[in-house]
Amino acid sequence: MKYYEFGDKTGRYVGRTEKYDVYTSTLTEADKEENDNEEKTQGEIYFNYGPSAGGLRESVNFQILTPGESIRDVIINSGFKNRNISIIGDSISDAMLKVERINGFHSASHSIAYALAVEDALNIENDDLNDARIVEIELERIRSNIDVIKGLCESAGFAVPEKQLLLLREEVARIISGAFAHRYYFSVNRINSIEGDFSRISLRTVEKQFRSIYEGLLSSKIFLDRIQENGIVLNPISTGPAARAGNFRYDARLDSKSLIYGKFNTVLEKDGDTFSRFLVRAEEIFESINIIESYGVKRIFRKNKMELSGSGDGTARIESPAGDLFYYVKIKEGKLADIQMSPPSYLNIRNFRSALRNKNIFTDFFFVWESFGIWISELEVKFQ
Repeated sequence: MKYYEFGDKTGRYVGRTEKYDVYTSTLTEADKEENDNEEKTQGEIYFNYGPSAGGLRESVNFQILTPGESIRDVIINSGFKNRNISIIGDSISDAMLKVERINGFHSASHSIAYALAVEDALNIENDDLNDARIVEIELERIRSNIDVIKGLCESAGFAVPEKQLLLLREEVARIISGAFAHRYYFSVNRINSIEGDFSRISLRTVEKQFRSIYEGLLSSKIFLDRIQENGIVLNPISTGPAARAGNFRYDARLDSKSLIYGKFNTVLEKDGDTFSRFLVRAEEIFESINIIESYGVKRIFRKNKMELSGSGDGTARIESPAGDLFYYVKIKEGKLADIQMSPPSYLNIRNFRSALRNKNIFTDFFFVWESFGIWISELEVKFQ
């Protein structure tokens, strides 16, 4: 395990796996505990929303404490999407088929993080593949950020830009499909192998179309009024665009030991509200396009000819579209003896709750929820 040791002073807190905090040295005992639930007072009710309701793409239940309009607290039950994944004892290659399906929308991030952890465990050097992996993740980031901004437009009832962004998201998905033969990167990433034709990736039309939509939203006072000064959270224990929207320079692309990025501009905002998270994601779309263009990867097509039969412990941390994604693997004679994963949604859902409790009303709920880009599918995974 070349890069990380649990509990050592190796960095800021990025989350929790089933067994470990990553990293414990930057976390106080108070930070480890969830916030206490607010006690209901006279005249208040818990309004039940979900687990199956309009506006929710995944099964999740919210119990919203309210006296009528303002939100005092929200209890989040994500257990409706609990998934036990039978993976311990699988071969390294067979396990990848399950890992890449944990969150199909961020499949490149999960499969690459897992591959990097395995390569760390088995002392496999694959620096020549990492430029291609960076391109994959940045392309996935573009699609993901477009999807989040689409959700904000949908919450505002802005049907025209919402549909324009849906079409643009589809265009990016088709670019991914054209380059990798699958719009969710399934069966693209393997240990010591990537299959894809990177010469088919062209994003300047996407950039032009998104810029037009983005400038239109920035010129809409109605849209901006809906997302400014709501869902404020300025928490040093945060990750991804939500952290950078609060002026925290947290980005695994800057300090990950696994994928080494060249120079790029880290997008920061200072107010920590929904508007700031919108700005960060929008500007990162342009930055991701620039990153992809700068690498100029043309074609990678390598078959895995290695005998993956070694043993060892390995870790990897990358910047997924929603923030820090961490994997730990223990391999014994080419099979998984243990696997741990800390998704960005772990911190994001905690900060969503804090943001919603901060002087918001019912009409703010969906804007705040969409702006964090939370995936319940990542939260309730148990490897067995």
